[in-house]
Amino acid sequence: MSTPTTVPGGAVGTVVPKRWSQVTSCGDLDCSAEWRRFPHGRRFWSAKCFGSGSRGAATDKVDSRDVTNDNEGSRPGPGSGSGQVDAPKSCPHGGRMGQAPRPLTPHLSPRHFFGAELRYWREQRGLSQAALDRLIHFGEDTICKVEKAVRWPPPGLAEACDQALGTGGVLARLWPLVEHQRANASTDADSVPGQADNAVPGLVSDIDGVPSSEGIVLSVDEEGRVWASVSRRRFLLGGAAVAVRPQLVATSDGSRRWVLDVASSPADPFGFAVAAHTRWRGTRVLRADGGSGTTLVLPGGRALDGTAATLHLHPARRRGAQLVLEPDDPAGLEAALRTTSRSLIVAVQEHPAGNRFFALDGREARRRLRQRASSTPVVPVPWAYELDDLTYGVLWATANFDDALLADDLALADSHQDLSLYEQLPSSAVSREAAPDLSAAARMWLGSDFCARYILRHLGELPDQPVYWTREQWGEEASTWLLFRHKYDYLLATGRRHTGGEPLTRAFCVPREAVDTSPTAERILLFLAVALMESVGIQALVCTDPAYAHVEGFVLAPGRRALIANWVRADGVWHVDTTARRPRLREFADAAGHAQAHSVIAADTPAGRLVRLADYLGLDWGWLRRRCAQLAEEGWAGLVRPRSRLLTTDGLDTACQFLAGLEADLS
Repeated sequence: MSTPTTVPGGAVGTVVPKRWSQVTSCGDLDCSAEWRRFPHGRRFWSAKCFGSGSRGAATDKVDSRDVTNDNEGSRPGPGSGSGQVDAPKSCPHGGRMGQAPRPLTPHLSPRHFFGAELRYWREQRGLSQAALDRLIHFGEDTICKVEKAVRWPPPGLAEACDQALGTGGVLARLWPLVEHQRANASTDADSVPGQADNAVPGLVSDIDGVPSSEGIVLSVDEEGRVWASVSRRRFLLGGAAVAVRPQLVATSDGSRRWVLDVASSPADPFGFAVAAHTRWRGTRVLRADGGSGTTLVLPGGRALDGTAATLHLHPARRRGAQLVLEPDDPAGLEAALRTTSRSLIVAVQEHPAGNRFFALDGREARRRLRQRASSTPVVPVPWAYELDDLTYGVLWATANFDDALLADDLALADSHQDLSLYEQLPSSAVSREAAPDLSAAARMWLGSDFCARYILRHLGELPDQPVYWTREQWGEEASTWLLFRHKYDYLLATGRRHTGGEPLTRAFCVPREAVDTSPTAERILLFLAVALMESVGIQALVCTDPAYAHVEGFVLAPGRRALIANWVRADGVWHVDTTARRPRLREFADAAGHAQAHSVIAADTPAGRLVRLADYLGLDWGWLRRRCAQLAEEGWAGLVRPRSRLLTTDGLDTACQFLAGLEADLS
């Protein structure tokens, strides 16, 4: 039972639970005018308003009165009976009082459940819809309609509400189910016969609004209404609907959870478009008009722009201990894989309980196909390459960086040469205008490379074993440790310079908000980056206080000198400096000392620290270690072989090999 509150308005000493009262307000942040209604029939009006509202001048009016009506079902008002006080219909500054909240039905669907959870957390924090809108800026009307499941939640609403309401990420975790339901809303529409034929979430079969060969173009407006344009042939022929619906099922431990029941359709024969779109937000499968050619679209990130890969889906089967793909047209497949763009083979192991998907880099698939040239050529696909949050996250980061760096290769080489003049200066801060034509990913590489070389040049100037501070807090940023060739070499070089004595430490600040707003695949990238550092003998520290999230990257010899080298979330391409100024040294010493004293992954062994890191990031340690062991044996190059000379999979292989070889000592 919740904390009791005393009923005002003359009912002194009467106590009822808060959850039994209904409260409505005009929503002004400076207005406390509200209705309270209690189960024994007493109604009370209280107003203490300091807002200007719609009537202009601000008021300072306090009003409280008992407006109980003999008629339990009606609100007091004019002519309500002898001795009764008329209840105001607006607060003192003119804001209209809301109606009693409409009962919600969270059991109907994920969208209804999302709306009910949003209202629950909003009311828990004592906010009206208008007050919440002032914090998240999505519109009061949007919040109202989302709560009542009249409108689909817009992208970003879940994360914004989680942050404003302090839910711990509840709404963000519900988002994939809501997105899946929205993507499949067209399967429930019955206004046009046969309109569900092509309703495959994430699979877009029309280009620039031109209907596909399947004859249908679908769109969903912001209110959730599905509009369909169906060709006459498709209308007459009809077809099978896509049976993809979330269901609540009981688990072995007695709890209930949402699962996806995915059935195939002619447009998505293996259910891959549905699975990818549902599991990894922003991922889409595009099919060119006429059905020939399929593209996997990978979303961008905070800095990455997004990219795409040609997709080849083929059924596969188990042959002994192997999973093999037997193409119907080996020569045609080999020719299709002979391309300069990124291509991906997705082998589908079909199963009544749900299809499993395994990926292989197109060039690797072509190589394996040539090696096994025979009357019945096959392509062996490693079991370790199953698409899950681990492999998808690495594929997403590698493809984005690889394509961006290749696209800017010449411009990046020119900028790298032109800006090398700054190496002669003891300090520098280069703005983005120095390389205006580069993508954000290319500028990340340029800044990271300069900072790494700056530290290696000046590291000998530090008299003591230094403490490192790194600014990465998202998987997108941390993946550069795993993929950039110079960063892997830099880690090895710094590890070799410091042997014996106290362990070398590198501190991170990863606030709770960064964890709660990151998808699982991105959190895994951050975990692997820390594992890579531990593998070369660098002890990781992770603090969570947001006050330290904006501290620049540094290398500190306490009380003596510090190297500043930062490119992560910097205003320019990089900022480097060497300082002995006491204020800066105290700032860096405070950050390093805080991380040392308050690390959430503190333990005596690398295994212990990584177990605690997995727990903080919400990752399954046992599953991660097993999957990394499988990938360590197979290697990453067959799945995500980079084409850019600036990238490597050595860091990924090293991190996975280290995790696979860890002892069970978790102290």
